[in-house]
Amino acid sequence: MVAKNISSTALDAATKALARKYLSPLRYPGGKRKLVAHVAAALDRNGVPHFERVIEPFTGGAAVSIALLEASIAEQAILNDLDPLVAAFWTVVFSDRRFELADRILDAKVTLAEWEKQREITPEGIVDKAFKCIFLNRTSFSGSLNPSAGPLGGKAQKSANAIDCRWNANSLAERIWQLGRLSGRVRVHNKDFRSLVGSYRSAHARKPNMRALWYFDPPFFHKADKLYRYWFQRDDHRALKRCLDRLDEPWILSYDSCPEARQMYCNHTGRGAVDMRYTAAKSMAVQKIESAEMIVENLTLRKKTNVSIRAPRTDEIVRTVSNQ
Repeated sequence: MVAKNISSTALDAATKALARKYLSPLRYPGGKRKLVAHVAAALDRNGVPHFERVIEPFTGGAAVSIALLEASIAEQAILNDLDPLVAAFWTVVFSDRRFELADRILDAKVTLAEWEKQREITPEGIVDKAFKCIFLNRTSFSGSLNPSAGPLGGKAQKSANAIDCRWNANSLAERIWQLGRLSGRVRVHNKDFRSLVGSYRSAHARKPNMRALWYFDPPFFHKADKLYRYWFQRDDHRALKRCLDRLDEPWILSYDSCPEARQMYCNHTGRGAVDMRYTAAKSMAVQKIESAEMIVENLTLRKKTNVSIRAPRTDEIVRTVSNQ
């Protein structure tokens, strides 16, 4: 059992956790560090500042779950990502093998040749997969693992921001060591979101006193095929909407604020927007981008329900995968 947080509110506790330079070792397109305060404030507004479990079906950089764990707002985190490299990275971070990964980071030669090598190899060992994930994430434009993303500094390496400009080896290794202390409180999966939600809904149905918070950060509607290795087709976005309609536990959803997303959730009373400002690489130049993300919330206490829970059929699981 985690010690009860001494902060008076979830927002106070989250603010302290956000004081770290690196919340997550991974850079992620549209990273959610800046959403953590919004999530904590929403929990305070709804009078539920503490949860036994936070679940992220689309983990990515895991900023929300990490912050909630370190702030003791959540006792346990369930992380899931369909990308095997991302899932391997978090599996290693929250295991004893994190020390091997940290040593690889400290010893790495961050060069264009190594970037090309990591892009081409198909690692089999879990530490090799984890290293490929963080190496490409920290040395590619916008932190993208997508094959279309180029190296920081460009192939000619003539930019002021060279390929190693985001590779702060000592700080990254130290952060991985720190996160490893949470290993007993984290489980990592590599599943389709439908499978994950079905499994945990079924498990929670057998534990009526379980208090869980779901945080959904799915692939964007627009340009997702340029940002990620795994992304959604339109049917996947619809499937997620149906999944949320059936989910009778507190959840928060964040999306790119685009016409398709707004239309899909237009009748939801918990819909709003949050201003986001992040840096992204465009034409080899770093620009500040003004952006708003759509937020949909269903922060209600769990209800008794007789809705049947079943595993998804094979034909319901749709994956869009770029070249490995």
